[in-house]
Amino acid sequence: MSELQAVSEAASGMKIPIVDIGPFLAGEPGALERAAGQVGEASESLGFFFLCNHGVPQSLIDRTFEQTERFHTLPLERKMEVKVLAHNIGYLPLGGQTQRSYSLLYGESKYPDRSASFFMRRDYPAGHPDRLARKSWVYDNRWPGDLPGFRQTLVEYFETLTALSEKVLTLQSVALGLPPDYLPRHEAFSPPVHILRLLHYPPRDPALDGQFGIGPHTDYGYGSILAQAKVPGLEILTRDGEWIEAPALPGHLLFNNGDMCQVWTNDRFRSAPHRVINKSGETRYSIPFFVSTRLDVTLACLPTCQGPGNPPKYAPISYGEHYARLRQQNFDLPK
Repeated sequence: MSELQAVSEAASGMKIPIVDIGPFLAGEPGALERAAGQVGEASESLGFFFLCNHGVPQSLIDRTFEQTERFHTLPLERKMEVKVLAHNIGYLPLGGQTQRSYSLLYGESKYPDRSASFFMRRDYPAGHPDRLARKSWVYDNRWPGDLPGFRQTLVEYFETLTALSEKVLTLQSVALGLPPDYLPRHEAFSPPVHILRLLHYPPRDPALDGQFGIGPHTDYGYGSILAQAKVPGLEILTRDGEWIEAPALPGHLLFNNGDMCQVWTNDRFRSAPHRVINKSGETRYSIPFFVSTRLDVTLACLPTCQGPGNPPKYAPISYGEHYARLRQQNFDLPK
């Protein structure tokens, strides 16, 4: 079966919208408005949508997955040399996370999540003005030694996804009736403080009934752009209460809104619960890029998302306040 046939078969009858942003990226007349309409509709209904013709080279995605597998197949002691510390940077081993955010809705998680992760943030080299000025958004990434190409590939992917995230923010701005540059140029995204996560899901242990790869949750930040390898496993909760599988569509990236997006838009754009269950019997890899707002910028309801009959539902809040509570609740950080 060809890649095109595989995409067509997986997409037939699928409940997750697909938005072709190629014409918008090419600057075709009317393409911005068309794509923004589709993004807005998907953001309001499911809260997830696939992006095709997104401009990220497949060769770069493939190289990033290769580096993901290289890292996660290292001996544990090598990975623990860069174990996660403050600010979620570095390696989080199996058992380091238990999703408890939705325990009242779905029951208490019986086991820690069956997944391991490597986290990185924007890489500020020595001598960068923001590093010299000790800006609050500059962090030290924890790079494993003796992995040629690992750092370079991840930095390239990070910067490429940062550029793509600005395009999605442009589309969402227009969908919300705002100027195209409203969100991408907002102080909450300046400078970018996004997070890249390399996820490894071993096959599910049949003896541990009820264990998730990642338990039911919503994403904490503004949104996420997910690259999936061939093995599926992500499931999304619809507004009707149905869990639907997100197929791993070749050549597509999957965007979803997060909590800060839902708060900022006064519930207009949905932050959908989702979970991962690796039923395949194979190892699964995925690479989420978390589109994050600055921890120190307070977000209040957007002007186009409120009115006389629709007052703000949330008090102004910063991502820092929201993130600190959920991180303490859900992550069991290694000592």
